[in-house]
Amino acid sequence: MKRLMGVQSFGRWKKTGTALLIVLSALTACSNGGDSASTQDQKAGAEGGGPATLSMLLADGGVPFSKDWPTLVELENRTNVKLDVQAVPSDYQSKAKIVLSSDKIPDMVTSVQQPTVLEMSETGVLLPVSDYLDRLPHLKSRIEEFRIDKELDNWRGTDGKLYVFPFMKDYANYNRSPLIRSDLLEQNGLQAPANTDELYTLLKKLKELYPDSYPLTGTSAEDLRTMFGTAWGVDANYKGFIFDEAAGQYEYLFTSDKYKAYLTYLNRLIDEGLADPEMFTSTSDQLMQKVSTGKSFVYFYWNGEHKSAINLLGKENSGPEFEISMLEPIAGPAGKKMLVGDRISNGMVIPASAADKPYFNELLNFIDYLYSDEGIDLLTWGIEGETYTVVNGENQFTEEMLHKDNLNRALWEIGAANGSYVMLWPYKWFAAVLGDPDFETMTEVANSENWFADVTKVPSLSSAQREEENLIYASVNDYFAKMTEQFVYGTQSIESDWNAYVKEMNSMGVDKLKKMYNDSLHE
Repeated sequence: MKRLMGVQSFGRWKKTGTALLIVLSALTACSNGGDSASTQDQKAGAEGGGPATLSMLLADGGVPFSKDWPTLVELENRTNVKLDVQAVPSDYQSKAKIVLSSDKIPDMVTSVQQPTVLEMSETGVLLPVSDYLDRLPHLKSRIEEFRIDKELDNWRGTDGKLYVFPFMKDYANYNRSPLIRSDLLEQNGLQAPANTDELYTLLKKLKELYPDSYPLTGTSAEDLRTMFGTAWGVDANYKGFIFDEAAGQYEYLFTSDKYKAYLTYLNRLIDEGLADPEMFTSTSDQLMQKVSTGKSFVYFYWNGEHKSAINLLGKENSGPEFEISMLEPIAGPAGKKMLVGDRISNGMVIPASAADKPYFNELLNFIDYLYSDEGIDLLTWGIEGETYTVVNGENQFTEEMLHKDNLNRALWEIGAANGSYVMLWPYKWFAAVLGDPDFETMTEVANSENWFADVTKVPSLSSAQREEENLIYASVNDYFAKMTEQFVYGTQSIESDWNAYVKEMNSMGVDKLKKMYNDSLHE
């Protein structure tokens, strides 16, 4: 579901220059003080003479942007606005940040990630959304309904104000999990593992049965840690730190005994040929190829859409019996835990200068509409009677939509399910798009049995502190990543080299970051 959720990759700044000029030029008409056609439309709308024109920067998603998308046209009609959209096809986060630092900021900048929001909140450029909540009734009610205040606190500036319209999920969902070749388990009379000891035993057995295989695989050290490391209690962190509620202070995870135990486990798997030597470096396509051809059998990944795709590819490459199935979290020393159940991953920001625009009320009303039941239904399910119907009070996709080869793409092609301007993914809609009973069942159990790791408390830092933090963290993280790989692959000994690693990490800046974060608690 990475594309569905609007995740964008960072690129090198130098590659963004030409494209950025295009973005800024396209926004000029909406940003300059002169009476351009766009500005005249805005004035006319504010005076009741027609729709106000609102400019928007968004990340191109699964299909190229089109101003003629039916749901987008319907959205404009319902809200009496005209959207002047500039779609950015690549390197969106880099370009969005530079646009926010310019004097040509559109009315809405979508899909902005937390570090940028926190950094820009210190500059006076962004509108303090929390000052206007009484004029945003739908957003205000969603915050109260979802009890999401604790997560919102991580997005507040040092002044305690909120500078983002949050993209939210109403329900933490189990959309990443351990995945396994369940057909091979059944064929060989094996049981799915419930804990790390059972996983080791199973991998040993699979290696005996298929000696040319590497039973466990993956794509990166970070992905594996976020989904499997929680069994040791070593994820759900902010730059390697967690906030210890009992002690009332930040502690660093990646020099802890539990991280050492996690690396020791992985090193054993590598040493015995039970894990793929490329599990930290494989691309998604390489992962799909390995699993679909029987080279590997267990991995941690996004499920849902991926699960459908890998099963189709596996049946093609390995035979009709091929079947990948989801597992519950594999329990470890920290218990049965999975990734953080955070419900805010990005958000929309608007410039502080928007408050002085003649169409400011229309802008607030438009954004608030995105949080309404009617707006959410339109931008996720599509147009009632065409893409979905309401049966006994519940939304259901039409048979025509359900028979599409790719329901997700079919929604993109009409402008629905767009991660830039959809501000809330309803769980029931998400489940309907995936169409996977295991996903629904496990999500319900995950929430009732508290599988999800707690959301990490983000320290409140000034702009100067964040600049210092970034410099320190860059070197600390590079060394941490290098040593993680060396410990797992055995080029450094966990037994004899661990203490030297801890000492070096502290001297490189872990101690400085820890002091900075703990001092921020009392400022």
